Formats: sequence, structure tokens, C-alpha cells
Amino acid sequence: MRARASFGFTYCQGMTTAARGHHAPEGEQERGLGVRIARVAGIPVYLAPSWFLIAAVITAIVAAPLLSTRPLVGIGVGFAQALVLLVCVLVHEAAHAATARGFGMPVVRIVANLWGGHTSMEAGHTTPGRMALVAAAGPASNAVFAALAWLALPSVTGDVSSRLVEGLVIINGSLAVLNILPGMPLDGGQVLECLVWKVTGDRNKGSVVAGWSGRVLAVGVVLWFFVRPLVMTQDLGFGQIWVLFIGSILWAGATESIRRGKALATIGRITLRSVMRAAVAVPDTARVGDLPATPGGELVVVDGHGRPSAYVDSAHLSSVPPDARPHTPVSAVASQQDPGWVIDADPAGDVMPALAALQEFGITVGAVVHQGRVVGVVHAADVGRALNA
Repeated sequence: MRARASFGFTYCQGMTTAARGHHAPEGEQERGLGVRIARVAGIPVYLAPSWFLIAAVITAIVAAPLLSTRPLVGIGVGFAQALVLLVCVLVHEAAHAATARGFGMPVVRIVANLWGGHTSMEAGHTTPGRMALVAAAGPASNAVFAALAWLALPSVTGDVSSRLVEGLVIINGSLAVLNILPGMPLDGGQVLECLVWKVTGDRNKGSVVAGWSGRVLAVGVVLWFFVRPLVMTQDLGFGQIWVLFIGSILWAGATESIRRGKALATIGRITLRSVMRAAVAVPDTARVGDLPATPGGELVVVDGHGRPSAYVDSAHLSSVPPDARPHTPVSAVASQQDPGWVIDADPAGDVMPALAALQEFGITVGAVVHQGRVVGVVHAADVGRALNA
């Protein structure tokens, strides 16, 4: 099983699971992601519809001082600053992607959206050190970009050009500082998670610790930038309202990290064997009359290569009249399954491979194979009951 990680500069979607070797068609994967604006080194880059909202906000803020005198110039400069932010975000995400690729992790996509962007990748069997470097690469790239823009600033002439280069310094510097803060869902939170993971050997504990750190960070941001000016009777403007929005995003991402860490820790304590039903493999050439009597057991149809291809539902099996059983092929009472229903895992291990396959393919039953032999089946209902318990 591979884990899919996402890194983002103000919000990251965290870890999800992806079943082995199966991916939805590209058109299906793109649905809901927005407009694909580029493909860099084979990695699709998307512009989410929500990005246009943040572009409009930035344009309005930057253009406001010039609207009364040079409105067109103000709007032009404002939109240019929005594009500068987009470039900075893509540089940030490209650094995540390049570092991940350097460690052999397949990168799925880069998306720019309302809160910046995120890079999704198949993390696989990685290490804390590698994941920490992938996370830190984003803020580091912005720090380098800010330094280069600052060094170039004295040689820039013209009001508009100076504004744009200053924007590069401010935006990249802000992204670098903000994202290195040690709390989920920021990149610094990913680094903190990896540090706890390295020390304790428990990645889920790292998610919980980084999540709580993110909550503290969210509260601190709101207290300092919103509550403190309010107590000091200072006028509140758009910036303070924006702080509340950022604080809510940080809190939501931190809460998700805590929830995910606790949930995965719970799942890790459930063995595959505890939710698996014993099963018997039968060839696809068999007749119903040849099937073994398996009280309380399950039947899985295998092809000529011994791979599970269909599931025999007991209700369908019992519906075959006794006199028709010797002549009825097993295929008549079997339900053909998606190839993703095969779960190659050790029953003594945790239930995560089964849960990943059931979720990825939207199926209700999976065939468990261990050392090339069918050993059981897993029903989504049984897994759900175990998780609820």
C-alpha cells in the first residue's frame, strides 16, 4: 500500500491512502481540480476555480491606492501582483515535487488554489528524513527566491517594475517564514511530524503532536493579529478579517491532522485476521454441484492462473435448485469483481491494506491473498463494525 501525501504552503490535505497499482482515468482524476494550465516534467499543474477569488482580492488591495488617480494602472499592477503570487506558489510546489522525485516518489499533481496550493505524491515506504526534506524544500525555495529578488531590487528602475520586484521579496519572504512554522497544516508542521516520527517510531503520534502545535499556532495568530488590536482599540481593517480566515484554515488543518493520526492509530490496532472470513478457492470451470460445503465460510472463484476473479454470494448459491446444481456453471452464481478487489496482505498484519482497497475501488468485498493463496475475504460491513467498536 502506498500513502499519498500533499504539501501546501498554507493548507495541505494531509495523508490519504491509495490502493496498489490502480489509478482512475486521467479525465476522472481531473474532475473538480480546475483548469490544467501546464504539464511540467510530466506533472499536471492545475489552477483551481478558487484561485480567481484570491486573485481578485489581491488585485483590489493593491489597486485601491491608485483607483482615484490611475485606476487602470492600479488594476494592472494589482493583477500582476496576483500573478506574482501564483508564480511564487508554483515555485514552492515545484520544489516539493522535485525533491520528492529525487527520492523516487511519483508526483501526482500540483494545484494552485485559494489558500495557495498543494502537491500530491505517492509517498510509498519512505523515511522521516526524506519526508522532512520534501516538506522543507518549499519554504527553502521561497527563501532563495526572496533573497535573489532583494539583491536585484537596487538595479530595478521604474515604479511598476519596482513594485513587482518588491512584491517578489515580500511574498516569497512571507511564504518562507509562514510555512516553516512548526504546526499543521504548514510545511513546518510536516517537519515536526517527521521529527516525532523519527524519535518515537510512530508516525501517527507525529500527526497528533503536529496537529496540536498547529492549533496553538492558529490561536496565537488570531490573538496577536486580531484580538490584541481589538483590545488596544485599534481600527480593524480587511487585514484583520483575513487573519480570522487564515486562523480558521490553520485550525481546520490542525484538527484534521489530529483526527487522522488518532484514526490511523486505531486502525493499526485492528488485525486483518480479526475482520477476515475464511474462504475456499474454486476454479472458474467448476459446476455448482462440485462446490464444497462451507458452513460459515466463503467461496472465491479463481481463474486459470489462480488469481481471484469473482465472489460467490451465498444467497445466489442457495437459489440454484438441487437438480440443476450438477449442470450450473459457477460463473452463473458468481459476481465478477474489479481487479482491485485482490488484497495481497498478511492476515497477521493490520487492516489498512483492506481498508485502502475497499475505499479506493468503492467495493464491498475483497479477496485476501497471502503467499499466492486465497485465505479469506473481507467485507466492508465487517471492517466498519470493527472500526465503530
